[in-house]
This record gives sequence, C-alpha cells and structure tokens, in this order.
Amino acid sequence: MVDQFLFWRILRTHVGVTAVLTAVLWLVQVLDLFDALLGTHVSFAEIAYLSLLTLPRVIGFTLAPALLIAMLILLVRLLQDHEYFALTAAGLSPLRILRSVVILAILVTVLQAAVTFYLSPIASKQLRIKTTELKSATVVGAFQAGAFREILPNMTAYAQTQATNGVWQQVLIQDSTKLGEQTTYSAHRARVERAGATTVMILYNGHITTKSAQSSDRRIDFTEYRLPLDDALTRRQDKPVEAFFNRNHMMIHQLLDPPAYGVTEDTRIVRMKARGLEVIANLASPLVFMLISFAAISAGGLSRKGYGRRILAAVIGALIFQIGVVYVTGLAARSNGAALVVVWPLAVLSVMSFVVILQNDASLRNRLMRRPS
Repeated sequence: MVDQFLFWRILRTHVGVTAVLTAVLWLVQVLDLFDALLGTHVSFAEIAYLSLLTLPRVIGFTLAPALLIAMLILLVRLLQDHEYFALTAAGLSPLRILRSVVILAILVTVLQAAVTFYLSPIASKQLRIKTTELKSATVVGAFQAGAFREILPNMTAYAQTQATNGVWQQVLIQDSTKLGEQTTYSAHRARVERAGATTVMILYNGHITTKSAQSSDRRIDFTEYRLPLDDALTRRQDKPVEAFFNRNHMMIHQLLDPPAYGVTEDTRIVRMKARGLEVIANLASPLVFMLISFAAISAGGLSRKGYGRRILAAVIGALIFQIGVVYVTGLAARSNGAALVVVWPLAVLSVMSFVVILQNDASLRNRLMRRPS
C-alpha cells in the first residue's frame, strides 16, 4: 500500500511538472513559426499541425528535469505534512521511498529513449519537410506590391503591382545568398509555382546581373527564368536526403554512423556522433536526478529547515552531471572512444548510490567513521 501510494503520488507530480515545462518551452519554440506563417495563405490547421511536430523534441528535454523537480516536491511535501515522520515511526526505512521512485525512473528512461531516439527525429524531419513545402506560401505572404520586402533570408524583392491571379508586374529581386556575390533579377512579370516539394519563382522577359569581387560583372537576358526558392534539401536531389538534415533530424543509428547516410564532412560527423553519444548518456539522467534529489533532501535528516539550500544543492548537482555529459560525449566523439560515454554516468550513479546508502544506513556510517584502536 505504501509503495502504491508513493508511486501514484510521484507519478501525478511528474506528469504535472512535465506538462508545465513542456507547455512553456513549446510556446517559445512555436513563436517563430507563428510569426513566419501567420498572415500567409497557410491555414490554421496546417500551422497547428506544424506546431504539434515540435512537441516530441520538447518532451525529450523535459522528462528528466521534471523528475528531478517532482522528486524534490514529493520529499519536501512529505516533510512538511509530517508524512515522512509517520513512515519512519512505523519502522520503514527512508530508502523505502526510493523503491517506488526507481520504478518511475525506469519508465521515464524507457519513454525518453523512445522519444529522443526515434519520435523526436521523425517529427523534426517532418517539420523540416513541411515548412519547406509551405515556403511558397510564406513567400507569397511576404511579397507585397509597392514595397521592398525580404521574402527569404538575404533575398529582397520588389513588385510594382500585383494582379488578381497572383502575377506580379515589374519585378526586381536582389539576391545575396551566395557569399561574395550579388545577383539582381529584373523581369516584367513573375509568379510562384509549386511542383510537389519544389518551389520556384518564374520570371518573364528580363535580365540577370551578377556582381562579384573575383570577376567582372555579367549580364544575361532571358524570356523565361525559373528561380529556385527552396533550400539545398529540395534543390540538390543528386545527394542523399539525409545529408541535408542536421543532427536533430537523425535517429540514433544515423547519428552513430553518419557516413552511411551521406554525411562526409569531418566536423559534421564529429558533431553528429557527439549528439548520438549525448543522447545515450542522458538515458542515465532520470536515475541520477532521482538519487541527487533524494541525497540532497535526506541530508538534513528529519529537519524541516534549510529546504532552499538543499534544493539548490540538488539543482547544482544536476547541472554538473549535464555539463559532464556534454564534455565527455564531445571528447568521446573526437577520440573515437565511445566507451568513455559509459564511464561518467556509471561513476555518478555509483557515487550517488553510495551517498544515499551512507546517509540512511546508520550502522554502515558508524562502521566507516569508527577509528581503528
């Protein structure tokens, strides 16, 4: 009964904290998305769908920290409501509390693995593809007649008038997307066309002027020119699609073996391997955070004072663990020493387990503190 009571109590707290953290971080994530797509021809349903695709990545970030916060809330509440005293008075060891929480920590670890290994990359990749497909709608919304507007990063456009059929008249486009080169497109009329995931602006009866510091100015006249508005993902079909996704879009087996999926740049390979090793190392976060919070709160024994200092100690301990994970995984990726990833989490788990047992086992503590005669 005690185990069930503690399990359901910590579970409810963890779900509540996870929901709050996820909602806050999710709102921050979707603000830029709303800003880019509201006011265009994209429907609210499409915007809502794209917003939901950001949720798995946010949840992957919040599961372990939410367990840390939930554990701190549970222990502090047990002390404040005198329930902790009742448990110890009934002859139950403080370590008994951990039995229920360990089960929850294991469940959180399994869920975190599923989210970060597969669900989050799949959703992030789908988000990338969908936003690319909707790029023409974004361009149409940003391109307004009678004003210079940045329709894409480093690409500014002007149109004198716009017909009801969506065709612009007297169009001027300044393209600075290529480093050290500036290209100007001038056309009598233009329109945006989508073919599947490819978006192009078709220019009619105009010329292209290219200025570069390395060569003389060039001018080309045309009757029809198709200007790609998509990024490398849709323009470079000669390479594997995976090569144009970043590490947030790749599943665990792709992160650990990037060359097999079209990634050839050495620095990018190292970053992706470091990300994959970091995701694996972070699977220990729920158990580590649980032990850190329990050690910090139980360090005061039955004292109902000093909550602030103990909570601060738990937060600092969690931050140290995360910094260690980032450092060790980066070192492991650069030195091809994947085994290093296991050392840091196991070392922290071992130390924190010993600390928790030492704090709550009086006989062991007395034996260690007994001086030899």
